Amino acid sequence: MAITETFHNMGFRLTYPDVFNHPKGIVSPMSIGDTGDGIYFMMYNYIAVTEEDVKAMRSKSETGELSNEDSLKLADAMSSLLQVAGIGGGQGSKEIAEKLKIEKGSGDSFTEIGRYNDITYYAITNRNSDEKYMKTIEPVFAEEFRILQTSLIDALKNAEYIGPQIPGAELVGKTIRFETRDIDGNPVKSEDLFSAHDITMINIWATWCGPCKKELEELGNIHRRLEKKNAAVIGICDDAAEKAADCKALIAEKNLSYINLLPYEGMDELAVESFPTTFFVNREGTIMTYPVIGVPGDITDYEKTIDSLLAEGAADAKPVSETNAPEQRNTCRVIVSDDIGNPVAGVTVQFCSDITCMMGKTDAEGIASFAAEKGKYTVHVQKLPEGYETSAEEFAVPTDLTDVKITLKKA
Repeated sequence: MAITETFHNMGFRLTYPDVFNHPKGIVSPMSIGDTGDGIYFMMYNYIAVTEEDVKAMRSKSETGELSNEDSLKLADAMSSLLQVAGIGGGQGSKEIAEKLKIEKGSGDSFTEIGRYNDITYYAITNRNSDEKYMKTIEPVFAEEFRILQTSLIDALKNAEYIGPQIPGAELVGKTIRFETRDIDGNPVKSEDLFSAHDITMINIWATWCGPCKKELEELGNIHRRLEKKNAAVIGICDDAAEKAADCKALIAEKNLSYINLLPYEGMDELAVESFPTTFFVNREGTIMTYPVIGVPGDITDYEKTIDSLLAEGAADAKPVSETNAPEQRNTCRVIVSDDIGNPVAGVTVQFCSDITCMMGKTDAEGIASFAAEKGKYTVHVQKLPEGYETSAEEFAVPTDLTDVKITLKKA
């Protein structure tokens, strides 16, 4: 069965060839989107090891048995399958090469794969590095690398180019339906919640998220004001199933009178990656605006959005923001290793600013990547595999979003 994936921050929808269904090695896309200099960029990495090999290495890492030789083997097994770059304003591969600092004669090849309005997309490969890489890996992986690369370029030529979009824009117009329980264990149906008000604001938060906790008290005040407008706030505490006591304590501390729910089955469709994330729905549960990711600069913007929807009439309301310009986002890597330099997989880290928090888990190379706008961020270690000492240290992220390196001590 063909797999289709939409990269909203790049602006295309891709159906993968059948050879991508069960590859011998590992294919890992990383979609960055707008790099801040007018280029939309993503890459496909290929790792010439099997899933079983990675699981075995992860197990060794968790027990402290992963050797430097294993770590080097994994690093040597990874290379770029290809890169995808788009550029607007009538510019082309020459301008991409200049902005990405690709030197002439480096072996890079640009293949035009599609267009959307004035944006032209290219697949970028590097013949020199590809040939060198394939000589270092087993022949079965080298052959697969060639096949996957050629097939992916062909698939990209037939992709649907829809233009870069705001995160969550594709959810506008979709209907949220669920059955779950509130924080006290009472059964709840979405239709009962939403049908009681013209507009309902859904705030998805977590007990570990600093920005979430800071805005809770004001959300309680907003809810009390909304009661006179036939609108309401509800909360979904993302980690309530594991930390019900912490969730209840915060609800009491912040004097929240609105209902808070446990996450519901199927909530993955909302693709929430940052906390808090807020949706606005009508009586039918239809999402009426782009989601608000993070805490707005002016928290009264929540209430202004609701007032706008109420004034327009929820049935006919359009997204509050009419712009389709994507956010300028970059990528920061958090690299976690033990005190002798081995990567530590399975570490859950928080990547937070004053307005939002994201969570990620390190891969077999000890890396967790976060796409973010430039700004001030900190990193905290949230959960550790067994065998490592807990770390309460706060790590500052460089303003240019270069790597954050964390060293863990064995317990």
